[in-house]
Amino acid sequence: MLLLFSRLELDDAQAEMAMSLCEEMKDWEAFRQIATHRFVLPIAYRHLRRLQPASLSAEQMAKMRHQVMSYYQHDLNVMVSLREVIQQLLRPLNIPYVTFKGPSLAARYYDEPAMRFSRDIDILVPRERMPELLALALAEGYRPLDPPELANNPISLAFVARYQKVVTLQSPRGIDVEFHSRIDNIGTVYDSRSLIDKAELMRVGNADVAVLPHDELFVYICWHHTKHFWSHLHWLVDIDAMQRHPSFDREGVLACADRHELKITVEACLKMAEVLSSPDFDFHCHTDARVDELLTLALEAMQGDIKLEHELANRKPTPDFAFHWQTDRRHRLRWQLLGWLRIFRPSYADYSEWPLPPRWHWLYRPLRPWRESVRRWSQSRH
Repeated sequence: MLLLFSRLELDDAQAEMAMSLCEEMKDWEAFRQIATHRFVLPIAYRHLRRLQPASLSAEQMAKMRHQVMSYYQHDLNVMVSLREVIQQLLRPLNIPYVTFKGPSLAARYYDEPAMRFSRDIDILVPRERMPELLALALAEGYRPLDPPELANNPISLAFVARYQKVVTLQSPRGIDVEFHSRIDNIGTVYDSRSLIDKAELMRVGNADVAVLPHDELFVYICWHHTKHFWSHLHWLVDIDAMQRHPSFDREGVLACADRHELKITVEACLKMAEVLSSPDFDFHCHTDARVDELLTLALEAMQGDIKLEHELANRKPTPDFAFHWQTDRRHRLRWQLLGWLRIFRPSYADYSEWPLPPRWHWLYRPLRPWRESVRRWSQSRH
C-alpha cells in the first residue's frame, strides 16, 4: 500500500487496489510508523483522507494528522531557513550557487509542498568561495556539525574547503544546511561549476532561489537515488511529481542523461517507476535484467534500515554507482586508483589534532596512514 501511496495522485485502478488493501490492514499503528520511517506519512495521510477507509479508526487518523501538522511546521522552518541562507550569506558575498533536492524540489513540483518532507538543505557552491561563506555563517550563529570542531579562522576554513567536499552547519533555527563543493565523489559524473552556471531562478516562498534546470534535476535525482538504492519512499514521490509537471520532457531528459553518460540509469529508473505504479505489479513483467536487479535491491532497501543500506553499499563497484551496468571499466579503474590514494587524504580531524601552518600541510598526506592507525588502535583500547 505504501508503494501505491508513493505518488501525488491515485488513478481509479490504484485507488481500488488501495481500498482493498485497507480492508486487509490489521495494524494501522505499524503502518503509521513505517510511513514515518520512509518519509511518506504526509502523502499517505492525504490519500487516506480522500479514501476514508472504514478500517482506519478516527483515533489513528487523528494521530496521523497531528504528526503531519508537526511536519508542516518543520517544512515551513526549512523554507524560511533556505531564504535566510540566501539573503544573509550567499547574496551579501555575491556567491554563485544552486540548491537541489529538498525544499526547492517540493516547491517546484508538488501541488502541496508540505507533502514532501525535507530533512535538510543542500546547496552547491564553488570550492574557492567556501572559506568566506563558512566564515560568515559561523559569525552569524550557524553551528558546525560536520566537522563538529570547525574553527572560524582563515587557515582552518581554507583547510576544510580544500579537503572536505561537504560541510554541514546547523542554522540558528535548528535546520541542517549542507554546503557542497562537489556532488559526486571524484568529479567524473558532474562538473560543479557547470551545474552552477546552468542554474535558473524560481520563486520559493517569497525569495528567488537558484535551482537546476528541469532535465538536469531529473537526471541527478535518478542517479542520486539509485546510488542509495531508492531506500526512502519519498524519492518515488519525487520522480512521480516531476513526471507529472508540465515541464517534463522525456526526450530532453534522456538527451541530458546521455551527456552525463547516465542514460542507462535514467531509463532503468523510468521503467522501475512504471512497474511500481501498477496496482498488481509483477517483478518479472519485463525482460531487462538491469531493471530486475534495480527493482530487487530497491525493494529490499525500502524494507530495510541504515545498516542494510550500508551492507548494500559495500557491494557497489564505486561509491557513485550502485550497479556495474551503470558505468564502465574506465570509471571503475579510475576509482580504484583514486580510492587507494584517498588513504593519504587528510581529514579535518588531522588538522584539529595537529594544526600546522599552510606551508606544512603537505605533511598530513604521508603521515595520514600512520596517524589513522594510531587513532584506531587508541579507540579499540577504550
